[in-house]
Amino acid sequence: MSRKSKLGDIIRLTSDPENPEQSNKDPYILSIDIGTSSIRAYLFSKSFQIISSSQKSQTIHCPEPHAFELEPEELWSKFLDVINETIKHAYPLTINDVACLGISTLRNSVILWDNKTGETYSNIILWNDSRSSLQTQTTNSSLTWKTIRHASKIIYPFIHTARISTLSNLEFRTQMIAFKLLWLFETKPHLVQYARENRLLFGCIETWIIWKLTGGKKHVTDVSCASSTGLYDPFQSQWSSLLCKNLGISMGLLPKIKHTFGEFGKCDPSFFGRAIPITAVVGDVQASMFGQCVCHHGECLLILGTGAFINILTDQVSACNEGIYPLVAHSDLSNPKENIYFLHAYHSSCANVINWARQTGFFNDFSDLNKISIDIKLSRVFFLPAFGGHNNDPYCGSGFIGIEYQTTHDDLLRSILESIAFIVYELFTLIKHDFNKYQGEENFKFLRIAGGVSTCDFICQTIANLTKITIERCNAFDYASGIGAGFLAAYGFGLIDDYEDFQKIITVEKKFQPIQSEITEKNFKQWLTMIPRFSTWYQKDNNSS
Repeated sequence: MSRKSKLGDIIRLTSDPENPEQSNKDPYILSIDIGTSSIRAYLFSKSFQIISSSQKSQTIHCPEPHAFELEPEELWSKFLDVINETIKHAYPLTINDVACLGISTLRNSVILWDNKTGETYSNIILWNDSRSSLQTQTTNSSLTWKTIRHASKIIYPFIHTARISTLSNLEFRTQMIAFKLLWLFETKPHLVQYARENRLLFGCIETWIIWKLTGGKKHVTDVSCASSTGLYDPFQSQWSSLLCKNLGISMGLLPKIKHTFGEFGKCDPSFFGRAIPITAVVGDVQASMFGQCVCHHGECLLILGTGAFINILTDQVSACNEGIYPLVAHSDLSNPKENIYFLHAYHSSCANVINWARQTGFFNDFSDLNKISIDIKLSRVFFLPAFGGHNNDPYCGSGFIGIEYQTTHDDLLRSILESIAFIVYELFTLIKHDFNKYQGEENFKFLRIAGGVSTCDFICQTIANLTKITIERCNAFDYASGIGAGFLAAYGFGLIDDYEDFQKIITVEKKFQPIQSEITEKNFKQWLTMIPRFSTWYQKDNNSS
């Protein structure tokens, strides 16, 4: 959150001229959080208390190795269901009491559809799908991008800008939608011709959902979601013509970029019985930062959801090195034409690892995880959670090392939980280095943590011990993106003037103070030595087998 934001009263009731029945009532805010593993709807009061909610699990399809997909119509059906159930559970409130809708969504998940009929030409290819690894590696090693990186390094001492610095270190990742799109075009060549005939529309989940909600009237995204795609130039605040041209992607396929909050269109009344205004769209990570009040320069949020995400607010766009990306957190509340930026690093394994451990019988209930002692001890067995690859190696395997005859069930479970803390610390070290290099040395007073996996005290305490920084777990940590999108929707509709009182709602529930110990650091260093043993376990020529 920019320091420029004005202070004022949080709630300002306004009337909706198109719905006079609602003008004399307290307004309620509908928020949808579309995640990798579930989709949830919340109805918030004007003081952001949950009135009702509904949740449905996502069904992830894995038709081949390294593939992660959602079936579009199944997602759409669940989207409508959670909204309708949330309104039903809020009785005696009705749809006429809903002032506005905010959408938080997982990012970098691609879909193509017909701009006339709405027919989808692919499943939704999820952010952690790594089948485009070959396209990514080919681009990184191409003469064009080697030349761009080399020329930028030569120019940088003379043109000392963050943009040139970032170009000199730019390495593409499979999570970027550009390569998922290229992979789709290679596997379905007829789509190339459709694109030439202007039959195709392209977007991530938020763009497709808005297009559906508005009856095909709006092909848009917001700046936070756009910045995560790898096709957005954060230094020029627009789609990158350089990237699109060199990757062979027509800019005509891309949706229009809008501010995070404001007018995105209205829901077709046939869906809910009323044309609900869509007044905020935001990426799930960015919504969580907002919902946990990470709002000042240098503040950090760790999100332990399906993946692990490390985010440090920079306000202004920052230079970065390979593996770290400057993304847009949201449009500035006081000046929507300006953006607030953050540094972002991620690992594709977190909650999916915990869910696997439960399914395979390592524990029965998530509450069992807090029975694991947080006492520090020397680890003998280690686990590498690389279900979607590790760092920039999409072919990395997962596994245990150090199992002996004396190894117990609890030792294995502890190693799984410890591995989550280790990947978070590995990412945090990387992103902190970039922050200190380009933003100046910062002594972090605390790190906030959110996401379902953050309910595990052992993981939180281990991260605190490794980072030597206090970990704060706040209320709403398990629905941070939902409440963040809700606030932005209320702000975009005009119900809220400012952020200050919202910050008072989000309070710290528990702190994990770091415990100084050489053993924790020794365990981490020993864990690092196992990574090369699993590197490129899945050979490139077996990627599609």
